[in-house]
Amino acid sequence: MQYVAPIVALLLGIYWVFGAFNYGLWVRNGPGGGFLPLIGGLLTIVFSISLILQRRKAKDEEQGDKFSWKAFLPAVGLLLMVCLSQVVGMLVSMAIYIFTWLRFMEKEKLTRSLAISLGTVVVVYLVFVAWLRVPFPKGRLGLI
Repeated sequence: MQYVAPIVALLLGIYWVFGAFNYGLWVRNGPGGGFLPLIGGLLTIVFSISLILQRRKAKDEEQGDKFSWKAFLPAVGLLLMVCLSQVVGMLVSMAIYIFTWLRFMEKEKLTRSLAISLGTVVVVYLVFVAWLRVPFPKGRLGLI
């Protein structure tokens, strides 16, 4: 059971690597739409293999860590964030995800959770929307 998360991540990384070639790795004089998924997929594959090998070594030495379903919470949260972005927009759903994670999983204070989540969204907005002109999904409600 302790290999489930690394194997799922490994398969996801392989999917990203193969999917990256559909978007083009290099277009004209710069990286294409598939460049970042390729890098992310390769990193995911490397880290997944390293986790699998690390857990095999730990199993040989001792019993190792027990499996916990909490390991899937970040992935479930990100999936919910993506689904919510279709309704309220990417930046609003990102703020909700970061706030919820900090407040309930990391047990941060309310003011600190709000400050970090809103600060992160402001920086992402300024860099990607205002400066680089990257169109983010606005959702059905038409929010940022």
